[in-house]
Amino acid sequence: MTCNFSFLAVLLVCFPVSAYTVCLDPGHGGNDPGAIGIFYTEKAANLDCAFTARSYMEQPGEIEWVGMTRSTDVYISLADRVDYANSNAFDRFISLHHNAYNGSVQGTETYCYTDGPPEAFDLRDYVHPWLIWAFDYNDRGVKTADFYVLHYTNMPSILGEASFIDYNVAYNESWRFDVHWQNHDGREGYGYCAGLSGHMGYSPPDYESIAVDNSYPRFYCTPQSDWNTGDYGNPFGPDYRWTETGDIDDHAKWTPCLPAAGYYDVFAWWVAGTNRAEDALFTIFHENGYTEIRVDQTLCGEQWNYLGSFPFPEGVYGWVKISDFGCIPGRVVIADAVLFTPSAQFLPEEFPESLNPIEFVVQPNPGSNFLISVNLHEPVEIALNVFDITGRLIDCLYSGNLPEGQMKFTWNPHELDTGIYFITVSADCTANHEQIFDKRSIVLIR
Repeated sequence: MTCNFSFLAVLLVCFPVSAYTVCLDPGHGGNDPGAIGIFYTEKAANLDCAFTARSYMEQPGEIEWVGMTRSTDVYISLADRVDYANSNAFDRFISLHHNAYNGSVQGTETYCYTDGPPEAFDLRDYVHPWLIWAFDYNDRGVKTADFYVLHYTNMPSILGEASFIDYNVAYNESWRFDVHWQNHDGREGYGYCAGLSGHMGYSPPDYESIAVDNSYPRFYCTPQSDWNTGDYGNPFGPDYRWTETGDIDDHAKWTPCLPAAGYYDVFAWWVAGTNRAEDALFTIFHENGYTEIRVDQTLCGEQWNYLGSFPFPEGVYGWVKISDFGCIPGRVVIADAVLFTPSAQFLPEEFPESLNPIEFVVQPNPGSNFLISVNLHEPVEIALNVFDITGRLIDCLYSGNLPEGQMKFTWNPHELDTGIYFITVSADCTANHEQIFDKRSIVLIR
């Protein structure tokens, strides 16, 4: 594995002055699951899509604040959702939902309040075509309704029913959300952002451009007790995390779900201060190995700072970590946000055809068994799940704790019919049990 090490000085990326605020409302939550699919619930899909929408919406400078009525799996009443939006005087309100009927209906529909202001109709009409773009499902049209959150919010509001999560005829919609099939939740989140951008008259970020804030699910820091929350200055998102440099290796990690493989420019955001570490250690894990960079966080605060351009595979295969390892004691390291944007330095033909940091090979054995080999770059726990083409779970294989190196599984398809089957491979770091990749392969049984 290649390791590069360098020091970062300054690179400033300027954005226009912020203006708008948006409230995202992931429907249901807690003891209210909403619509129920075989593999995934509506409440989970709503929250996934809200976070991806927020990742896109927070990137342009025109959006000052993206609030969420809930950011975890908790129950929030309709009245409390409306009160949150109205008391914070958001400029726009978007409620994210997924429909259900009898398992055989699929399509997309977008609502605004029947007697809502013209801006609500305009927002609905901009967002709806982008939700159609996201999934290319049946267009069930733009509609009006007297939904509580549309009726009683003071700002222009819409409600999207992007798909029927219980659909299970040609494919299983809940399975697509469960395994993030073709960046399923990411495409929907981008659809909401692109529609909002068109409505408000500014350009959306690139679809491949992904921001990960410290308040997102794919951020974690350890040990948790050493990391504090602060909101001094102008953090990206609502706040940032900070830790004092000392003897213990405190680190924080951002993991993007990238919609496409390619070279990405990586940027970091922090709030500067005189007590910041002058030698904070960033480590970028990418296709070619990892690169370590020392940065001076007393400088260049409240802006995107360029860390470099690196090749990443599609999905959650790469990440960025910040640590106080080797830092001068008595200072403060800031973990706020990291941005991944498509690099203009490299042409597509310069990029490797296959970006698989963990090799995954499925081969038929003589007879009826399949030999599945997984090459590892670090000690992990591996789980293999086999699905049929409808998304129905067929079989599970689990490794337990194994050392770094190659693992081999033998899968017996038993008496399964001839057809196409999907195998997902999920790996958890033994230290923190965080999923680091979810790779899919196709098996054809003849």
